[in-house]
Amino acid sequence: GKTKMDLANSGAANAIELLGPMDQVAVFAVDSEATKTIPLTRVDSKKGELMNRTRKIRSSGGGIFVYNGLKAAWEELRKSPAGTRHVILFSDAQDSEEPGDYKNLIKEMTDNGASISVIGLGTDSDVDAALLKEIAKLGNGRAFFSDRPVDIPRIFAQETVTIARSAFVQEPVGAQPTGRWAEISPKPLDWFKQVDGYNLSYAREDATVSLVSTDEYLAPLVAHARRGLGRSAAISFPLGGEYSETARNWPGYGDFLQTMGRFLMGEDTPPGIALRHRLDGTRLTLDLLYDPALWSQKLSALPPKVRLKDDTGGMTMDLPWRRISPGHFSLTRDLEEGSIVRGAVQVGENALPFGPLSVGSSVEWAFEPERLAELRTVSTQTNGRELLDLSKAWLRPPFIAETSLRLPLGIALVLLVIVEALMTRTDWKLPEFAMAPRQKRPKVAKAPKPKPVRKEPESFVPAAQPENEKPVTPPAETERSSRFQRAKDRK
Repeated sequence: GKTKMDLANSGAANAIELLGPMDQVAVFAVDSEATKTIPLTRVDSKKGELMNRTRKIRSSGGGIFVYNGLKAAWEELRKSPAGTRHVILFSDAQDSEEPGDYKNLIKEMTDNGASISVIGLGTDSDVDAALLKEIAKLGNGRAFFSDRPVDIPRIFAQETVTIARSAFVQEPVGAQPTGRWAEISPKPLDWFKQVDGYNLSYAREDATVSLVSTDEYLAPLVAHARRGLGRSAAISFPLGGEYSETARNWPGYGDFLQTMGRFLMGEDTPPGIALRHRLDGTRLTLDLLYDPALWSQKLSALPPKVRLKDDTGGMTMDLPWRRISPGHFSLTRDLEEGSIVRGAVQVGENALPFGPLSVGSSVEWAFEPERLAELRTVSTQTNGRELLDLSKAWLRPPFIAETSLRLPLGIALVLLVIVEALMTRTDWKLPEFAMAPRQKRPKVAKAPKPKPVRKEPESFVPAAQPENEKPVTPPAETERSSRFQRAKDRK
């Protein structure tokens, strides 16, 4: 794991990273004595070097003598004329020793405009947490505690940003013009004599300052600068809300805001001129459209010019136009992948800026409307669909099979017409299909069924009749029985 010194180094390096080039910083490593590892230094372009030196600080061991650290920090800070002077004290909430006469020392610091914040490794219930809380309270700062090492660098950065944003002078300060407002407008301004408050800042080296404060900082109140082919401006006093009453009551307030807005917007496009640009992948296309009745003679005498500049710091490129038709100039240029370009077109005495344009890093960023139309056509013809929600890209679309019967029905109709014409003109008839006659099977005579033997009813012989005498059957009954028998035989 990381040691306490490693955590302090990471936190201090994070704080330095958030500082501006005009800020100043000093770093001390404190145990029983305070060791000056980085003297009070203006950041400028040395931010990386200062961060590396901070990360290499090593501790010689021992407890943290709080009074010695605060005293060394104040002796270094009192050399700075900066309006905001702040100390961030990182200490162990269980090992903060030798507070000494810290109360009188902190009073001297706060009386001279300094403040103190404390970051404690541990919890607010540790042995020395009460001391650290009191130091932050007396120093008009804040106290933070964390027993998670990963939080320490983040707290350093958070407190640095908070202090940097609080550099606001809340007292009325005189204002002095520098005479440089003429670079923005030829009309002079009758400036106000003071501002109710302002945000303490420093002018860039390439900035032009039009108004400064009259206090010991001579801080810029109104400044402007070129940014590539564009323009930028900064106003450090409030234009509305608290601390803005003097500015809002200033008679030139409206004129100042309108002039500044027009300066930032650039010159108005002259009538009869239009500039259109398009970026397809890495290819830039510029079209200059103009009214021939108004501009033909002017552009014949002074052809339009195009200048292009990228962010790599290379030379400014002058590009040639191609005349497409009356009233239309055009040009195309292949740019370097991943670059950011800006440009301007000079038409007569007017300059038309364009950009910045971010050039795609590969051809996949190219967008051609014609290709998009082709893809939609293919999707429609193949019964596909256009996906605008990627979460539905892997869902199987419903499949509906459709079969057209036009071709089979058309072929059948043509064949029927041909057959009908053949039958009509040639008297041709469809062949008839005769069925083969059905052969009769020979009739097989059935074997006669055995006739059932009729059992004659028993006759009763009178007792008086002699034995050798036979009964006599009536003729009519015998004939009827014979006919009945023959009918049964025929069946």
